[in-house]
Amino acid sequence: MEGEEIYRDLQRHLDRMPIPYPATESGVEIRILKRLFTPEEVRVALCLSAIPEPLETIHRRGPHEMGREQLGQALDRMAEKGSIQKMPGKGGPRYGKSPLVLGMYEAQVNRLTPELERDVRVYFDEAFGPALHTKRTPQMRTVPVNKSIDVERAVASYDDIRKFVEASPGPFAALNCICRQGKDLTGEPCRQTKERQNCLMIGVAATMMIEKAAAREVGKQEMLGLLEQADREGLVLEPQNTLEPLFVCCCCGCCCGVLTTAKKLPRPAEFFQTDFVARIDSDTCQVCGTCELRCQMEAIVSGGEPPAVVVERCIGCGLCVTTCPSGAVRLHKKEGRKPPPKDTGALYSQIFQERFGRLGATAAMAGHLLGRKF
Repeated sequence: MEGEEIYRDLQRHLDRMPIPYPATESGVEIRILKRLFTPEEVRVALCLSAIPEPLETIHRRGPHEMGREQLGQALDRMAEKGSIQKMPGKGGPRYGKSPLVLGMYEAQVNRLTPELERDVRVYFDEAFGPALHTKRTPQMRTVPVNKSIDVERAVASYDDIRKFVEASPGPFAALNCICRQGKDLTGEPCRQTKERQNCLMIGVAATMMIEKAAAREVGKQEMLGLLEQADREGLVLEPQNTLEPLFVCCCCGCCCGVLTTAKKLPRPAEFFQTDFVARIDSDTCQVCGTCELRCQMEAIVSGGEPPAVVVERCIGCGLCVTTCPSGAVRLHKKEGRKPPPKDTGALYSQIFQERFGRLGATAAMAGHLLGRKF
Protein backbone atom coordinates (compact mmCIF):
# COMPACT_ATOMS: atom_id res chain seq x y z
CA MET A 1 0.00 0.00 0.00
CA GLU A 2 1.59 3.26 -1.12
CA GLY A 3 0.71 6.92 -1.49
CA GLU A 4 -2.87 7.99 -0.88
CA GLU A 5 -4.24 4.47 -0.48
CA ILE A 6 -2.39 3.70 2.73
CA TYR A 7 -3.81 6.88 4.31
CA ARG A 8 -7.29 5.95 3.06
CA ASP A 9 -6.90 2.58 4.78
CA LEU A 10 -6.02 4.39 7.99
CA GLN A 11 -9.06 6.66 7.62
CA ARG A 12 -11.30 3.60 7.33
CA HIS A 13 -9.53 1.97 10.30
CA LEU A 14 -10.11 5.05 12.46
CA ASP A 15 -13.72 5.29 11.28
CA ARG A 16 -14.42 1.91 12.93
CA MET A 17 -13.87 3.41 16.37
CA PRO A 18 -16.70 4.53 18.69
CA ILE A 19 -15.99 8.13 17.59
CA PRO A 20 -16.15 8.23 13.76
CA TYR A 21 -13.56 9.55 11.34
CA PRO A 22 -15.65 9.96 8.17
CA ALA A 23 -14.42 10.48 4.61
CA THR A 24 -15.05 13.76 2.77
CA GLU A 25 -15.25 14.92 -0.81
CA SER A 26 -12.43 17.43 -0.27
CA GLY A 27 -10.02 14.90 1.24
CA VAL A 28 -9.25 17.13 4.23
CA GLU A 29 -9.30 14.08 6.52
CA ILE A 30 -6.35 12.67 4.56
CA ARG A 31 -4.45 15.96 4.86
CA ILE A 32 -4.88 15.79 8.62
CA LEU A 33 -3.55 12.23 8.74
CA LYS A 34 -0.53 13.21 6.63
CA ARG A 35 0.28 15.92 9.16
CA LEU A 36 0.12 13.40 12.02
CA PHE A 37 1.57 10.18 10.51
CA THR A 38 4.45 9.28 8.22
CA PRO A 39 3.74 6.37 5.83
CA GLU A 40 5.82 4.11 8.10
CA GLU A 41 3.76 5.19 11.12
CA VAL A 42 0.54 4.50 9.20
CA ARG A 43 1.64 0.86 8.80
CA VAL A 44 2.08 0.64 12.57
CA ALA A 45 -1.24 2.38 13.30
CA LEU A 46 -3.07 -0.07 11.05
CA CYS A 47 -2.05 -2.82 13.48
CA LEU A 48 -3.59 -1.11 16.51
CA SER A 49 -6.97 -1.69 18.08
CA ALA A 50 -9.43 0.70 19.71
CA ILE A 51 -8.69 -0.94 23.07
CA PRO A 52 -5.03 -0.40 24.03
CA GLU A 53 -2.98 -3.60 23.96
CA PRO A 54 0.50 -4.67 25.13
CA LEU A 55 3.47 -4.58 22.79
CA GLU A 56 3.60 -8.39 22.45
CA THR A 57 0.06 -8.56 21.07
CA ILE A 58 0.74 -5.82 18.53
CA HIS A 59 4.07 -7.38 17.56
CA ARG A 60 2.41 -10.72 16.75
CA ARG A 61 0.02 -8.85 14.48
CA GLY A 62 2.73 -6.88 12.60
CA PRO A 63 4.16 -4.97 10.82
CA HIS A 64 6.21 -8.10 10.22
CA GLU A 65 9.36 -6.32 9.02
CA MET A 66 9.79 -4.76 12.50
CA GLY A 67 11.46 -6.44 15.44
CA ARG A 68 9.89 -6.18 18.87
CA GLU A 69 12.27 -3.48 20.10
CA GLN A 70 11.96 -1.49 16.89
CA LEU A 71 8.18 -1.65 17.08
CA GLY A 72 8.19 -0.52 20.71
CA GLN A 73 10.35 2.48 19.82
CA ALA A 74 8.03 3.39 16.95
CA LEU A 75 4.97 3.17 19.20
CA ASP A 76 6.61 5.35 21.84
CA ARG A 77 7.50 7.99 19.22
CA MET A 78 3.94 8.01 17.91
CA ALA A 79 2.53 8.28 21.43
CA GLU A 80 4.87 11.20 22.11
CA LYS A 81 3.55 12.87 18.93
CA GLY A 82 0.00 12.33 20.17
CA SER A 83 -1.11 10.30 17.15
CA ILE A 84 -1.88 7.14 19.18
CA GLN A 85 -2.78 6.26 22.76
CA LYS A 86 -0.29 4.99 25.33
CA MET A 87 -1.77 3.81 28.63
CA PRO A 88 -0.03 2.38 31.71
CA GLY A 89 -0.60 -1.32 32.36
CA LYS A 90 0.46 -3.91 34.94
CA GLY A 91 2.82 -5.67 32.55
CA GLY A 92 3.99 -2.54 30.77
CA PRO A 93 2.46 0.14 28.57
CA ARG A 94 -0.47 -0.53 26.26
CA TYR A 95 -0.97 1.13 22.89
CA GLY A 96 -4.09 1.77 20.82
CA LYS A 97 -5.42 3.95 18.05
CA SER A 98 -6.83 7.30 19.07
CA PRO A 99 -9.90 9.22 17.89
CA LEU A 100 -9.46 12.68 16.44
CA VAL A 101 -11.49 14.20 19.30
CA LEU A 102 -11.02 13.78 22.19
CA GLY A 103 -7.63 12.40 21.25
CA MET A 104 -5.18 13.25 18.46
CA TYR A 105 -6.23 16.89 18.12
CA GLU A 106 -6.02 17.70 21.84
CA ALA A 107 -2.63 15.90 22.00
CA GLN A 108 -1.22 18.58 19.69
CA VAL A 109 -1.45 21.18 22.45
CA ASN A 110 1.66 23.41 22.57
CA ARG A 111 2.81 22.10 19.16
CA LEU A 112 -0.26 22.85 17.07
CA THR A 113 0.41 24.45 13.70
CA PRO A 114 -1.81 26.95 11.85
CA GLU A 115 -2.04 24.51 8.92
CA LEU A 116 -3.36 21.66 11.07
CA GLU A 117 -5.75 24.00 12.87
CA ARG A 118 -7.25 25.22 9.58
CA ASP A 119 -7.63 21.66 8.30
CA VAL A 120 -9.35 20.56 11.51
CA ARG A 121 -11.83 23.46 11.29
CA VAL A 122 -12.65 22.58 7.67
CA TYR A 123 -13.12 18.94 8.68
CA PHE A 124 -15.41 19.89 11.57
CA ASP A 125 -17.66 21.81 9.22
CA GLU A 126 -17.57 19.37 6.33
CA ALA A 127 -17.96 16.00 8.01
CA PHE A 128 -16.66 15.51 11.55
CA GLY A 129 -19.07 17.92 13.26
CA PRO A 130 -22.20 16.35 11.73
CA ALA A 131 -20.85 12.88 12.56
CA LEU A 132 -20.19 13.96 16.15
CA HIS A 133 -23.52 15.70 16.74
CA THR A 134 -25.94 12.78 16.73
CA LYS A 135 -28.53 11.62 19.22
CA ARG A 136 -26.19 8.88 20.40
CA THR A 137 -24.40 9.15 23.75
CA PRO A 138 -21.88 12.04 23.51
CA GLN A 139 -18.34 12.14 24.91
CA MET A 140 -19.12 15.20 27.03
CA ARG A 141 -22.08 16.54 28.95
CA THR A 142 -23.05 20.07 29.92
CA VAL A 143 -23.33 20.83 33.63
CA PRO A 144 -24.44 23.99 35.41
CA VAL A 145 -22.46 25.61 38.19
CA ASN A 146 -23.82 24.62 41.59
CA LYS A 147 -24.80 28.09 42.82
CA SER A 148 -27.25 28.47 39.93
CA ILE A 149 -29.53 25.68 41.14
CA ASP A 150 -32.30 26.10 43.68
CA VAL A 151 -32.16 23.85 46.74
CA GLU A 152 -35.56 22.37 45.90
CA ARG A 153 -34.19 21.35 42.51
CA ALA A 154 -31.00 19.77 43.87
CA VAL A 155 -28.57 18.55 41.25
CA ALA A 156 -27.51 14.93 41.20
CA SER A 157 -23.86 14.39 42.14
CA TYR A 158 -22.83 13.86 38.53
CA ASP A 159 -24.13 17.32 37.63
CA ASP A 160 -22.39 19.14 40.47
CA ILE A 161 -18.85 19.28 39.18
CA ARG A 162 -17.58 21.43 42.03
CA LYS A 163 -18.71 18.97 44.66
CA PHE A 164 -17.11 16.21 42.62
CA VAL A 165 -13.81 18.11 42.64
CA GLU A 166 -14.10 18.79 46.37
CA ALA A 167 -14.58 15.05 47.04
CA SER A 168 -11.88 13.92 44.62
CA PRO A 169 -8.42 12.94 45.93
CA GLY A 170 -6.92 14.36 42.73
CA PRO A 171 -4.41 14.97 41.39
CA PHE A 172 -5.56 17.93 39.32
CA ALA A 173 -3.93 19.62 36.34
CA ALA A 174 -4.48 22.56 34.03
CA LEU A 175 -3.25 22.73 30.46
CA ASN A 176 -3.67 25.02 27.51
CA CYS A 177 -7.01 24.82 25.72
CA ILE A 178 -6.27 23.45 22.24
CA CYS A 179 -9.24 25.29 20.71
CA ARG A 180 -8.12 28.71 21.96
CA GLN A 181 -4.55 27.92 21.07
CA GLY A 182 -5.66 27.18 17.52
CA LYS A 183 -7.61 30.42 17.30
CA ASP A 184 -4.60 32.37 18.58
CA LEU A 185 -2.43 30.78 15.88
CA THR A 186 -4.81 31.89 13.14
CA GLY A 187 -5.25 35.44 14.41
CA GLU A 188 -8.71 35.01 15.96
CA PRO A 189 -8.18 35.23 19.74
CA CYS A 190 -10.96 34.24 22.09
CA ARG A 191 -13.53 36.97 22.73
CA GLN A 192 -14.69 35.42 26.01
CA THR A 193 -11.56 34.97 28.13
CA LYS A 194 -7.84 35.74 28.23
CA GLU A 195 -7.16 32.61 30.25
CA ARG A 196 -5.61 29.77 28.26
CA GLN A 197 -4.90 27.11 30.88
CA ASN A 198 -8.53 26.17 31.41
CA CYS A 199 -8.58 22.62 30.11
CA LEU A 200 -8.83 20.83 33.45
CA MET A 201 -7.76 17.24 34.19
CA ILE A 202 -8.59 14.96 37.11
CA GLY A 203 -7.05 11.72 38.43
CA VAL A 204 -5.16 9.46 36.04
CA ALA A 205 -5.64 11.92 33.15
CA ALA A 206 -3.97 14.65 35.22
CA THR A 207 -1.11 12.32 36.14
CA MET A 208 -0.46 11.39 32.50
CA MET A 209 -0.47 15.00 31.26
CA ILE A 210 1.80 16.15 34.11
CA GLU A 211 4.28 13.33 33.39
CA LYS A 212 4.33 14.35 29.71
CA ALA A 213 5.05 17.96 30.79
CA ALA A 214 1.95 19.02 28.84
CA ALA A 215 0.13 20.32 31.93
CA ARG A 216 0.93 21.87 35.28
CA GLU A 217 -0.29 20.35 38.50
CA VAL A 218 -2.73 22.51 40.47
CA GLY A 219 -4.13 22.13 43.95
CA LYS A 220 -7.78 21.55 44.71
CA GLN A 221 -8.42 25.19 45.62
CA GLU A 222 -6.88 26.45 42.39
CA MET A 223 -8.94 23.90 40.47
CA LEU A 224 -12.11 25.21 42.13
CA GLY A 225 -10.94 28.75 41.43
CA LEU A 226 -10.59 27.97 37.72
CA LEU A 227 -14.16 26.67 37.69
CA GLU A 228 -15.34 29.86 39.40
CA GLN A 229 -13.39 31.94 36.88
CA ALA A 230 -15.02 30.03 34.04
CA ASP A 231 -18.44 31.00 35.37
CA ARG A 232 -17.47 34.65 35.81
CA GLU A 233 -16.17 34.82 32.25
CA GLY A 234 -19.17 33.06 30.72
CA LEU A 235 -17.66 29.67 29.85
CA VAL A 236 -19.69 26.49 29.54
CA LEU A 237 -18.54 23.62 31.75
CA GLU A 238 -18.36 20.38 29.77
CA PRO A 239 -16.95 17.44 31.74
CA GLN A 240 -16.49 13.97 30.34
CA ASN A 241 -19.90 12.27 30.11
CA THR A 242 -19.30 9.88 33.03
CA LEU A 243 -20.03 9.63 36.73
CA GLU A 244 -16.27 9.80 37.29
CA PRO A 245 -15.05 12.41 34.76
CA LEU A 246 -11.35 12.66 33.96
CA PHE A 247 -11.56 16.17 32.51
CA VAL A 248 -13.62 19.35 32.41
CA CYS A 249 -13.53 21.61 29.35
CA CYS A 250 -14.32 25.30 29.86
CA CYS A 251 -15.89 26.14 26.51
CA CYS A 252 -16.97 29.24 24.61
CA GLY A 253 -19.07 29.76 21.53
CA CYS A 254 -16.29 31.44 19.56
CA CYS A 255 -13.48 28.85 19.89
CA CYS A 256 -14.79 25.45 21.04
CA GLY A 257 -15.16 23.08 18.08
CA VAL A 258 -18.11 21.31 19.70
CA LEU A 259 -20.07 24.49 20.43
CA THR A 260 -19.24 26.33 17.20
CA THR A 261 -20.39 23.43 15.01
CA ALA A 262 -23.46 22.80 17.15
CA LYS A 263 -24.53 26.47 16.95
CA LYS A 264 -24.94 26.08 13.20
CA LEU A 265 -27.63 23.41 13.70
CA PRO A 266 -31.31 24.41 13.96
CA ARG A 267 -31.95 22.35 17.13
CA PRO A 268 -28.55 21.90 18.82
CA ALA A 269 -29.97 21.02 22.26
CA GLU A 270 -31.01 17.62 20.86
CA PHE A 271 -27.36 16.63 20.58
CA PHE A 272 -26.20 17.57 24.07
CA GLN A 273 -26.35 15.44 27.20
CA THR A 274 -27.85 17.90 29.66
CA ASP A 275 -30.35 17.59 32.47
CA PHE A 276 -31.55 21.20 32.57
CA VAL A 277 -33.25 23.92 30.57
CA ALA A 278 -33.48 27.61 31.43
CA ARG A 279 -36.72 29.51 31.89
CA ILE A 280 -37.29 33.24 32.33
CA ASP A 281 -39.99 34.85 34.48
CA SER A 282 -41.05 37.82 32.36
CA ASP A 283 -42.76 39.48 35.36
CA THR A 284 -39.51 39.86 37.31
CA CYS A 285 -37.14 40.30 34.35
CA GLN A 286 -35.50 43.74 34.20
CA VAL A 287 -34.64 43.36 30.47
CA CYS A 288 -30.98 44.17 31.18
CA GLY A 289 -29.72 41.92 28.40
CA THR A 290 -27.09 40.20 30.54
CA CYS A 291 -28.44 36.70 29.95
CA GLU A 292 -28.53 37.22 26.19
CA LEU A 293 -24.91 38.36 26.17
CA ARG A 294 -23.79 35.45 28.37
CA CYS A 295 -25.46 32.70 26.35
CA GLN A 296 -22.95 30.82 24.21
CA MET A 297 -25.61 29.04 22.13
CA GLU A 298 -27.72 32.03 21.03
CA ALA A 299 -30.59 30.45 22.94
CA ILE A 300 -31.95 33.69 24.44
CA VAL A 301 -33.68 36.28 22.27
CA SER A 302 -35.31 39.54 23.25
CA GLY A 303 -35.99 41.97 20.39
CA GLY A 304 -36.56 44.77 22.89
CA GLU A 305 -39.12 42.78 24.89
CA PRO A 306 -38.57 40.53 27.91
CA PRO A 307 -36.23 37.79 26.65
CA ALA A 308 -37.33 34.23 26.00
CA VAL A 309 -35.42 30.96 25.97
CA VAL A 310 -35.36 29.03 22.70
CA VAL A 311 -35.65 25.56 24.19
CA GLU A 312 -34.27 23.88 21.07
CA ARG A 313 -30.98 25.75 21.57
CA CYS A 314 -30.66 25.74 25.37
CA ILE A 315 -28.04 23.29 26.69
CA GLY A 316 -28.70 23.95 30.39
CA CYS A 317 -25.28 25.40 31.27
CA GLY A 318 -26.64 27.94 33.76
CA LEU A 319 -24.57 30.92 32.58
CA CYS A 320 -27.74 32.96 32.18
CA VAL A 321 -28.71 32.25 35.79
CA THR A 322 -25.60 33.14 37.75
CA THR A 323 -25.52 36.83 36.79
CA CYS A 324 -29.23 37.63 36.51
CA PRO A 325 -29.68 40.66 38.84
CA SER A 326 -33.39 40.03 39.46
CA GLY A 327 -33.27 36.23 39.74
CA ALA A 328 -35.70 35.98 36.82
CA VAL A 329 -33.80 33.14 35.13
CA ARG A 330 -33.98 29.67 36.66
CA LEU A 331 -32.90 26.21 35.62
CA HIS A 332 -35.49 23.46 35.53
CA LYS A 333 -34.62 19.80 35.50
CA LYS A 334 -35.76 17.74 32.52
CA GLU A 335 -37.81 14.65 33.14
CA GLY A 336 -36.68 11.11 32.42
CA ARG A 337 -32.96 11.78 32.10
CA LYS A 338 -30.63 8.84 32.81
CA PRO A 339 -27.32 9.10 34.67
CA PRO A 340 -24.24 8.95 32.47
CA PRO A 341 -22.00 5.85 32.24
CA LYS A 342 -19.79 5.11 35.25
CA ASP A 343 -16.35 5.61 33.72
CA THR A 344 -14.41 5.98 30.46
CA GLY A 345 -14.59 2.29 29.56
CA ALA A 346 -18.35 2.15 30.08
CA LEU A 347 -18.81 5.37 28.09
CA TYR A 348 -17.00 4.17 24.98
CA SER A 349 -18.56 0.72 25.18
CA GLN A 350 -21.99 2.37 25.15
CA ILE A 351 -21.05 4.66 22.24
CA PHE A 352 -19.61 1.73 20.26
CA GLN A 353 -22.74 -0.38 20.80
CA GLU A 354 -25.02 2.48 19.78
CA ARG A 355 -23.00 3.06 16.63
CA PHE A 356 -22.52 -0.54 15.47
CA GLY A 357 -25.36 -2.36 17.24
CA ARG A 358 -25.24 -5.02 19.92
CA LEU A 359 -24.19 -7.77 17.51
CA GLY A 360 -21.44 -5.62 16.02
CA ALA A 361 -20.12 -4.73 19.47
CA THR A 362 -20.24 -8.37 20.62
CA ALA A 363 -18.39 -9.54 17.51
CA ALA A 364 -15.72 -6.86 17.95
CA MET A 365 -15.14 -7.77 21.59
CA ALA A 366 -15.02 -11.48 20.80
CA GLY A 367 -12.42 -10.81 18.12
CA HIS A 368 -10.45 -8.65 20.55
CA LEU A 369 -10.32 -11.51 23.07
CA LEU A 370 -8.87 -13.70 20.29
CA GLY A 371 -6.19 -11.12 19.55
CA ARG A 372 -7.79 -9.50 16.53
CA LYS A 373 -7.80 -5.73 16.10
CA PHE A 374 -10.93 -3.64 15.75
